[in-house]
Amino acid sequence: MFFKKMTKREEVNAHQAAVPAFVFYLLALGGHALYAFFQGDRPPVTFVILMAGLLVFFAADWLFNKRHS
Repeated sequence: MFFKKMTKREEVNAHQAAVPAFVFYLLALGGHALYAFFQGDRPPVTFVILMAGLLVFFAADWLFNKRHS
């Protein structure tokens, strides 16, 4: 199951499933980061995780687009 070769349709489906998962994590971590910030939690670890994830996502997206253009 985990190591079989994916068909093109399965790859498309996996990409489509990754987008809502990314949005969910963005909203969950963002909401928690705001809550922790207003409660005075130092350092806001979820904010650091959120920003690191966004940085990795956009950097990877830029590299993939640059490689395929």
